[in-house]
Amino acid sequence: MRRVSSGTSISCAGVTGALAASVLIGSTSGVLAGGFEVREQSAYFQGMSFAGSAAGGNLSSMFWNPAAAGEVGAGLTMNSNYTLILPDSEITVDSVTGGGPFGPALSPLDREVDIGKDAIVPASYAAWRYDSRTVFALSLNSQFGLATEPDNSNWAGQVHSRTAELFSINATPTVSYDVAPGVTVAGGIQFQYIDLKALKSAAPNLGPTPYPTATIEGDDELGVGFTAGLLWKPVPGTAVGVGFRSSIEHELEGKVNAPTLHQPISADLELPEKVTLSLRQELAPNTRVMGTVEWTNWSRLGVIPITLDSTGTAISKLDFQWHDGWFFALGGEYDYSPKVTLRAGVAYEISPIQNASERLLQLPDADRFWASIGGTYKYSDFITFNVGYTHIFVEDADIERLPASTSPPLTTLLLTGSVESSVDIVSVGWTTKW
Repeated sequence: MRRVSSGTSISCAGVTGALAASVLIGSTSGVLAGGFEVREQSAYFQGMSFAGSAAGGNLSSMFWNPAAAGEVGAGLTMNSNYTLILPDSEITVDSVTGGGPFGPALSPLDREVDIGKDAIVPASYAAWRYDSRTVFALSLNSQFGLATEPDNSNWAGQVHSRTAELFSINATPTVSYDVAPGVTVAGGIQFQYIDLKALKSAAPNLGPTPYPTATIEGDDELGVGFTAGLLWKPVPGTAVGVGFRSSIEHELEGKVNAPTLHQPISADLELPEKVTLSLRQELAPNTRVMGTVEWTNWSRLGVIPITLDSTGTAISKLDFQWHDGWFFALGGEYDYSPKVTLRAGVAYEISPIQNASERLLQLPDADRFWASIGGTYKYSDFITFNVGYTHIFVEDADIERLPASTSPPLTTLLLTGSVESSVDIVSVGWTTKW
């Protein structure tokens, strides 16, 4: 291969390698929820590690189970939440081998970086009771999003990733209906928008480092899915909820901007569906215990080709050969006084990423343990405030990763290393009744 054509091939490879992982950058280093989902949708349930999240008790429960909207009283009820995420995700590179001349060039560079990036996640809900059985509701969430960015862009893994950011917003109008005493069903339509922003990686050539930057920008106009749920209260003090959020297809259209390549690209991505089952049980008039089991179909993603619009040629891939994700939570709450409720909870999450070869540098996900505390202050009959705090302990994990490019010689550029992660989360919210 001649020097000029080789340079073009490598630039293309570096860019598409960034896209391959950047599309999936949902959570900061993947430590907020399995895969790249953002679980932080409620300050109320944050304080219990999301135990009981589909069993009602707060309007924000409708994210997991739309039937929870049927619990609101007369008039309009609104709930707003803001969550501050403070991650620490440190990658240590042990070796960079293969890749022709690029392995030796990368090997001496910085081998330890922190890819965590602080973020704020909003979530809002509104519900209006139409009559004694019917409630109309709307939720606004960012289910997939956030970003990762190494604290030194000129590092040993820069061909795999420099920075990546994905923004999404999901609006879900919902209708709930009481079909019988103690039984509420609901359904909604999801409208989801995704925007890929400033996704950057090194675009290596035959010159010395630092390599030039390649950037991908793009979005999808709209993806559509649905939600469905059931809330059953067989006896006073007991609530069982099950909710379903469907998969959503996105036709991503973007652009490669690299030193030797400026072309439109596209990829078809179908985000996973999830099922949440929760229990809320009263033990005493002032004490309740909650539990949640959740399954997410991450295994549906598979391998997704990245193609040039001009030729239809696959120049890279989104390599999501993952497993299904599982989440288990147990928590409780205690009414300390008529105005103050205290809560706590723990959870264990089985990541969809189980093997070193599945673990992306932008998403070095692993199993994790949650520990949370929180509380509610009832300011008046119309306004209540919620707060929650979580610390997540992520299991240390190994990385063995090739760039996602289909262009030699990067197809042999193997990076091996390890990752140590943790995250602190603070969430505040309030509910207003009109």
